[in-house]
Amino acid sequence: MAAQGTDVNSGVFARHNRLPFAIDIITGLLFYFVAKFTDLQTAAIVGVVVGFALVLFQRITKIDVTGGLALFGILMLCISAGLAVLLNDDEWIKLRGTITGLIAASFFIIDGARGGPYIGKGLARYMPYSDIHAGRFAIVMGVIGLIMAALNYGAAKLLSTDNWLFYKTFVDNFIVFGLVIFAMRFVRAKPAV
Repeated sequence: MAAQGTDVNSGVFARHNRLPFAIDIITGLLFYFVAKFTDLQTAAIVGVVVGFALVLFQRITKIDVTGGLALFGILMLCISAGLAVLLNDDEWIKLRGTITGLIAASFFIIDGARGGPYIGKGLARYMPYSDIHAGRFAIVMGVIGLIMAALNYGAAKLLSTDNWLFYKTFVDNFIVFGLVIFAMRFVRAKPAV
């Protein structure tokens, strides 16, 4: 079976991905600082408003600011904010990352089982390889999502809110990067022998 991958060798630093990647970083930092100076509920609501504003900006200007996963990202932001408002307790909000992680992992695994036509393909555009099998990539990312949901659960239960916020904003990303780098050996197409 032929590999399903991106059309060109891309990655987060490819010209067409630089702006969406920068926007992802900026919105993550925005969540961190809004949560630090107000509360987690406000940060979640600001995240949804910014997400919808970015999609609206993209529709009006035709400038790609959200990358290949815009609708998935907005859906996850809405679920996250809904949980933040519904649960309205810092301990439950800290567990929101576990709940949304499990939901996102489910979407990834389902997409991967179908060959990765949506989420797997959209995320593959951020990788610096043109030989990524989108279905395997989506499944592996779903497994990473399950791992990160479990780690968030442990951090939420063991750390204070300030320490959890630091973990979620900064440490969490390095763990994901490490797992993705390790996972690349399983998602790239094998050369024909």
